Amino acid sequence: MAALVTKQVLAGIRLLNGSLALAAPNILGARLGINTTTSPGLGYALRLFGVRTVLLGAQLWRAPAEPSNAVVREAVLIHGADTAAALVVYKLGELPRPGATIAVAISATNTALALLLNWQVRRARP
Repeated sequence: MAALVTKQVLAGIRLLNGSLALAAPNILGARLGINTTTSPGLGYALRLFGVRTVLLGAQLWRAPAEPSNAVVREAVLIHGADTAAALVVYKLGELPRPGATIAVAISATNTALALLLNWQVRRARP
């Protein structure tokens, strides 16, 4: 039961952030400290991120919370890579510090949830 809740929370975060990036990249950009109206390419990149994130969220939402499920296993790799990318952006100063901090915090939270989910499904294995 705990794994199901963790899976739904992680999928919900993916769906929320992805939908925001897809439908309202200017709002997400503002949260990160970037202006997508002066750099339209950033809006495009955020929409691409949104598509990817919505698809990953929907896939995880439907996936059974089982250790044999690749979607559950790959969540650690996906969010670990996102966290590493956010840390690089932070370190290089490619986003304003507050926005980079938000990106690191969200990605690290998702990585922690993915690790927790994998631990829960392995622990629940009969």
